[in-house]
Amino acid sequence: MFQIPPIVAHPQLPLRKMSSIGSPTKASLNGSSGYYDEEEVMVAMPERALIECIVNLAVSKRPPHLRPPAAFCLPLVSMSNDRSNGHALRQMVVTSVFDVLHPYVSLIPSCRDDMANAMHAYYSKNSIEQEQLEQVHRFALEMQVHLSACFGCRVILDIYGSTRNGFGTRFCDVDMSLSFYPTPPMWATNADRVMRAVAKALVDFPKAVDERYVNAKVPIVRFRSSDMDLEADISYCNDLAIHNTKLLHQYCKWDPHRLPTLGVWVKAWAKRCGIGEASRGSLSSYAWIVMLIHYLQQIEPLSMIPCLQESTHDGRADPIYVQNYNVYFWKFVDPSRSRNCRATVLDLFVGFLEYYSSYFDYVDHVIQIASKSIKFKPERWLKFPMCISDPFETDHNLAQGVDVPMFNYIRSCMKHSYHVFTDREVRTSFLSRYGTDVDDYSSMLRYRMDEDTAADFAEYLLDKCVMVERAPHRQFRDRSMSQSTSTSNTSIGS
Repeated sequence: MFQIPPIVAHPQLPLRKMSSIGSPTKASLNGSSGYYDEEEVMVAMPERALIECIVNLAVSKRPPHLRPPAAFCLPLVSMSNDRSNGHALRQMVVTSVFDVLHPYVSLIPSCRDDMANAMHAYYSKNSIEQEQLEQVHRFALEMQVHLSACFGCRVILDIYGSTRNGFGTRFCDVDMSLSFYPTPPMWATNADRVMRAVAKALVDFPKAVDERYVNAKVPIVRFRSSDMDLEADISYCNDLAIHNTKLLHQYCKWDPHRLPTLGVWVKAWAKRCGIGEASRGSLSSYAWIVMLIHYLQQIEPLSMIPCLQESTHDGRADPIYVQNYNVYFWKFVDPSRSRNCRATVLDLFVGFLEYYSSYFDYVDHVIQIASKSIKFKPERWLKFPMCISDPFETDHNLAQGVDVPMFNYIRSCMKHSYHVFTDREVRTSFLSRYGTDVDDYSSMLRYRMDEDTAADFAEYLLDKCVMVERAPHRQFRDRSMSQSTSTSNTSIGS
């Protein structure tokens, strides 16, 4: 964390107290949602001199490797005085994650507001709605009853992935994990046999069509819903994925207004730029979400969200092992922590682009969310141009399919998109399509986009982020072997 340098007290000046809000560590004893430790710094100088000192620190030219990640020196701050104690400085609140001389700060405020509103409008238009979630749950329950009747034992279908982790869209696939309760039947000796049996059983389920068994590294059954426009996959005992889903959903609870919006936007941006599909040699949507959470954990001096897997939050923090991996994470939630960072979704997205395009050390470091400390690449990962550690399965690199040309293209996309979102003319060029008098500067300041126009602006921004140069060509990686249910010759009892 950035620390304000010590200031020698002047004997003739009253002491000024500045409180820097800390981090929630445990539930308070009085049962409240959480508490913050106040680290008080006593200084003896007038407020004007103190503010001048902070501004000088903010614009100082320090080498990039010494700058706090994502903050790029001290951010812009707002201060409030304690009227009951003269003019003593009471607290300092972060209002921006950018240096005061950062080019992004020079954007017209109304332009920044409209771009942030465009991101929110995109989320409102494309995020999965509660009604759709309820339909998916009813569909899974009906299928669970059908499979239980077919197999003569209790079957449980757990939904995981984007549908449940808080970053889902209306068009995302539904992922389900099948398990037997309390124990598997005698014939369920491996995932291959179970999935073949599921594919056969779904033939008689009227709401599932185009069902097929996919013989991949993790065998799955893929099908479409006849009454909902969605595709679904069923796997067997995918317990780690279920815990990953719960972890990401827990992070969303810490900032329910910005984090889901950012996640849906980053996924859409990556897809539009051609860098959001792991099967084509880039990164999966899940990997991008991990990168986003890592960035939000590193913001200084007040990170938006904590590292939930750190055992320092809970004194007992007993490990919980699933498939030999510790899946413990902190269940405590305190949304008030993120409110101390008042950056907009646009501030955070532009900082996200600059952090990963210019500041992160891909040569030596690993992107991970298990702890805030720096993690160096293990020897077996030195061959990869970038490394993203899975939160629980820490020996799994989510970016292992990214080669050097694709890695360079990903960073180029980030730099190009950064310039799009710091371009003073991007809003002007969009408004000109609607016949707005863009030459009249005052009219532009008075112009406010409605929700439909903001949604169109979001699509315009995403299109502007697409580079003329296409992603490196790589053959579609499909190591699976699909089989229709009619060709399957494996029965439940065999």
